[in-house]
Formats: sequence, C-alpha cells, structure tokens
Amino acid sequence: MSAAKSIFACVEGDPDADEDEYPLGRPSDVRPPRLFRDGGFDPLGGTVLEVSTSLGTYGMGGTGFLGLHVAGGQPAEPRWIVVTLWAAASWATLDGDLVREEYSEGEPGRETRSLAACVTGATVTAATCTDDLLVLEFTRDGVQHRLEIRRDGRDVPVWSGTGQPRALGPDESMRDAVVVSESGYLWTADDDEGEVDDE
Repeated sequence: MSAAKSIFACVEGDPDADEDEYPLGRPSDVRPPRLFRDGGFDPLGGTVLEVSTSLGTYGMGGTGFLGLHVAGGQPAEPRWIVVTLWAAASWATLDGDLVREEYSEGEPGRETRSLAACVTGATVTAATCTDDLLVLEFTRDGVQHRLEIRRDGRDVPVWSGTGQPRALGPDESMRDAVVVSESGYLWTADDDEGEVDDE
C-alpha cells in the first residue's frame, strides 16, 4: 500500500477455519466485502447490536477498522458496516466530539463521547456516504446522535507521529472506505496483487 493511500482493500475471513490457527477466520480472496455504496444492505430502521474499533487484521495485528453491527435493516440479518481506514475511530466525531474509544486520554480542549455507550441499542435513522463525508445518524430513547467521518480530517487531531492531517489521498473517496461485511472478520488485501497481505 503506497503512502498516498489511506483506504485498505480487504477480504472476508472464512469463519469456518480452524479457530486456534485463524481466530478471525482464514483469509479468503474470493469473498471481498461489498462496498456500502453498491447497495445490498440498507441499515435504516435497524438496531446497532455492537460497536467495534478493532476490526481488521493484516496478520500481525489489527488495523483498527471501525464497525457497527446492525440487525433489522434490509435484509434483516445482521451485517457490519465497516470503515476501512487505519484507526478509523480516530477519524470520527460523534455529535461534534471525539470518539472516546480512540481518544481515551482525551485531547486538550476537546470533549470525548463514547460511541458504544451512545449508539449500542440505537436505531439507525440516516446513512449517507459521499466522496467527502460519511454520516450515520441514530436515535435511542428519544436522543439523537450523529457520527461523521470527513475525507479531509478537519474535525479531528492530526496524526501524532507525523503531525500530518488525517486525510484521504487525492484519488480516494469516502465511498470506497465503507464496506458491508457479513462476518466482521476482515483481512487486509494487497492492492497490487489482489492477494491477502498476511505478512
């Protein structure tokens, strides 16, 4: 993956693989997850069962994809909506605040809010993904929440190691960063070869 790219291509893990050897399912290059933009899953009216900020693996560790496990959309069977950016929760804001699961220490002058605490059990009321912005809206017990991820990273802190903004490359789109996964078991894939990168 080149330095100019932020979005990880990925494939579904095989959940029937030997659990001791492949706890996330053996990687399979025949089951890429569907891009959210291509349809096949409409989360509106669905319920968030679970939130994870640690989906995805490259064989040596986790990529920190952000996933929402949603049931009751169309189709009704549970699906994961996954943002395939490295440490994706660090790109996100919830109601304008940083996502606490990623910024547990907080950032000077910034509030944090727990995504899991706010949206687990909530109903998905809106889901929009454009080239520049992902917006997911939720309602639970009469309270509304709005999750946003922007391609330019203007609402979140810069990368701590480089001081550079969290931003997609010039040829990338948020529409390519959001996938629908049946299993939630995702392995990164080599963009050039179309093979799984598990080194």
